[in-house]
This record gives sequence, structure tokens and C-alpha cells, in this order.
Amino acid sequence: MKTKKFTLLIAVFAIVFATFTACQTDQTDELLQEEGKVSPEILAKLDAAYFDTSRAFITNFMGEEGVAVEDMFFTYEQIDELQSIDPAAKHYRTTNLVSGLPRVITISVDPDLGTLGSNALDATINMYNNLNLRISFTRVNFGQRGPNKADIEVTEFYELESGGFITLGRAAGFPTRKGDPAKGFGINSRWFEISSIAPNVSELAGTMAHEIGHCIGLRHTDYQTRQSCGQNINEGSAGVGAIYIPGTPTGSDSTSIMQSCGPAINFNNNDKTALEVLY
Repeated sequence: MKTKKFTLLIAVFAIVFATFTACQTDQTDELLQEEGKVSPEILAKLDAAYFDTSRAFITNFMGEEGVAVEDMFFTYEQIDELQSIDPAAKHYRTTNLVSGLPRVITISVDPDLGTLGSNALDATINMYNNLNLRISFTRVNFGQRGPNKADIEVTEFYELESGGFITLGRAAGFPTRKGDPAKGFGINSRWFEISSIAPNVSELAGTMAHEIGHCIGLRHTDYQTRQSCGQNINEGSAGVGAIYIPGTPTGSDSTSIMQSCGPAINFNNNDKTALEVLY
């Protein structure tokens, strides 16, 4: 999930130095109580998959109930499928990838994200299609069902900042065992309301490109440390695999669009290499 990190003065919210991220949010005790606390059994499964569960909370996302943890959302069924794998391995993609190549992936955007969301998705689609991969993207109308339903839906959600953090985007997982991309991701419209950091088309497109990266199997380039977020946390395999992509750096890549905490808005050469190797 796309994460951007900002340090700035926002007096209106009485936040002196605030950090805003897309892949992580700092939830208060009140929010946890409102959304619902995660059971010890579920926490144990997430802990075993090397997730930091200190801010995990139950929520409904894209029509399903599950748990938001770190930068991801998992249904209870997906949590049951998580496997504990050595987190020290230096890898960067998930075990499951999109199959049936060459393949056109349909994608739609929630009208509630407005003209900005629509324009940003068009820019994101161009970013990927300009790479001439064996996967490409095309837009369809939002909300269609049946055979015309989008493979990836970009939805709107609204979540307030807390403790200096705000969630910009939240992905609904990684590719499925059947070889389909994750069903979509959400963009937090609260981000648009904060004038100090409100995104332009390029910034929102960069966030969407990061989220699509997760949907088709890309992990964070600094998953072993999350150092771009000022942390020292190993995300581990997260139960979905963390496989090194040949030709890319084995360490953190500070200009990659797949860094845990931005602020890249375009693919760098290593991003392009990773996508070309996979697709």
C-alpha cells in the first residue's frame, strides 16, 4: 500500500510535527473500541505471520469484515491461510501472482473520489500501460456486477487522522491462489480535506500505482526494516511470500514507488525491472 511520510506544521489540528502515511495508521483506544477489538486468537495468527498487531482493528472494507493490520486488510478466511515463514529472507514479491498472461485487468474508481480520483486513475493506468507489460489495465464503470465487474475496484473510505498519522490508502490483500489480482483498494477521502497535504493528480496517481503494485504481487522494497517510515520492523513473509526479484536491489530502495513510506510518484528503474521480470 502506498505510504507517504510528511513532517509539517498543522496548527488547525493542534499537531506540531505530524507524519502522514498511507500504509499505516495510528488508531486511538476509542477507535479500537468503536470498530471492535481483535480476538486473541486472530492476533496470535497475525503475530505468527510477523505482523505488528499493536494497531490492528476489526473493520468492514470493500463489503467484507476483517482486520486492518499495518498497511493491509485481511478477511478472516485470508488470516486462516497465513503461514509463518522465516522473515529474514531477502525477497520482494508474493508467492501468488496474476496468471493467464497476457491479460487485460479491468479497474474502476468510485465516483465519490471525484474528478481528482478519476484523473488520477487515468494517469495510473497510463503509468502501467506505458511499460508494455504482459498485463495491461483498462477502465470500466464503477459498481458493475456480473461479467462486467471490475477486477480491481478503487473505493472511497473516510478515516480521521489520529496521533499524527493518517491512512491514505488501504489494499485488500495480494493476488489470489487462482491467479487473480486482489479485488481492489481504498483511498481515504479525508486526505483531500487537509489543505497542507491535499494531493494533486500526480501524488494520488503515485499512491494508486503503489496500491495496484500490492494487488498484483509487489511487496515493499524496504519490507525488512520499514526504514522509510522511521522504523526498524521486519514485515517478514506476511504469510503470502517474500520472494526476491532478480535484477533488483537486495536492500532498501529509497526512490522506489513501493517504499513503505513514499514519497515517490513515478516508477524508478528498479520498479520497472521488477515489473518486467514478473509480467
